[in-house]
Amino acid sequence: MDAITVTELSNRLKRSIEGAFGNVAVTGELGNYRGPHHSGHVYCNLKDAGAQIKLIIWRGTLQRLRFELKDGLEVTIVGKLDVYTKRGEYSLVATGIEPRGLGGLQLAFQQMYERLQAEGLFDDGHKRELPRYPQRIAVVTSPTGAAIRDIITTARRRNRLVEILVWPARVQGDGAAEEVARAIRRLNELNDRLRIDVMIVGRGGGSLEDLWAFNEEPVARAIYHSAIPVVSAVGHEVDTTIADLVADLRAPTPTAAAEIVVPELAGMLELVNEQKLRLSRGLRHTVELWAERLETLKSRMAAMGPLNQVRREQQRLDYLWENTQRAMQRRLDTARELVTAQGQRLNALSPLAVLQRGYSITRNARGEVIKEAEQVKSGDELVTRLARGEVKSRVV
Repeated sequence: MDAITVTELSNRLKRSIEGAFGNVAVTGELGNYRGPHHSGHVYCNLKDAGAQIKLIIWRGTLQRLRFELKDGLEVTIVGKLDVYTKRGEYSLVATGIEPRGLGGLQLAFQQMYERLQAEGLFDDGHKRELPRYPQRIAVVTSPTGAAIRDIITTARRRNRLVEILVWPARVQGDGAAEEVARAIRRLNELNDRLRIDVMIVGRGGGSLEDLWAFNEEPVARAIYHSAIPVVSAVGHEVDTTIADLVADLRAPTPTAAAEIVVPELAGMLELVNEQKLRLSRGLRHTVELWAERLETLKSRMAAMGPLNQVRREQQRLDYLWENTQRAMQRRLDTARELVTAQGQRLNALSPLAVLQRGYSITRNARGEVIKEAEQVKSGDELVTRLARGEVKSRVV
């Protein structure tokens, strides 16, 4: 038998072991885990009751994890065997890690929930009441998603005088959480000028992975520190995110958020009429009460004879009546001016107002708005909407 060197033996073992196993999935418990090395890599053990193996987690693999590793955590490691020939050691190099029992996202949610709850981010004492009659509402969401369409449609149906400010942000994928958090912070920075009364933050339904941006720490802390009250509207009614728990109010859906935040215009007008009626009744009651007092006083004074004093009280009653009438009229005028001003603002934003300034809208036979000449061809029939009436034409 010919002798071989230690190096040759180690190299043969390396080729044999690494070639025989390839990718493997190994279940065990993290041991001797002390967190990332200064290089960002992790060196620890994977063990069970009968054995242990050295485990290497490169920095890139570690950064992709949504949950936190800790000593004693039971995991399944997907990776490959690596033989370090200089020391005659073999290790398992992780390319993927999943916790046992809970999925990675569920564990990450649980860890985030426990940490933020301990800090008090979910406490009811921090939550604020929403404004009863907001005039401007900001919505942080995707400008192309179904959520913003549902919010705008519902808001316009309930009260066209309320302004909707859409602040676009990605709500899914890498970097989405930072983008949503940045939008919340920016709206707060600009609020002295924007005058936003309440903010809706959210998106439509999806999987846990799709909604994950609203489970990340930057969004939670941006909502917690927002000076503008925040309504979270993420996913469907059964979905619950970290953002829902931190927000001042959780709406089950984006549509429900609009219904909660936007007051019905009809209800506001009914309230004005109610107040007017109550004020009128109160005035009538006050006048009747003072009239009774005056009659009583007149009876007493008639017995005592001081007619001048009766006349002074009668004059005082006249002054009271006039002042009360003026006060009531001022309140009614203020309410009427508010409704008129809001109506004028709505008319200024109406597409019809744009037509009055000489612009027009041209559509094809399918009702599509023509924005470019390339959208039409010879022979197409077009309808042009003017400020008054329509003009039909054919492309030649």
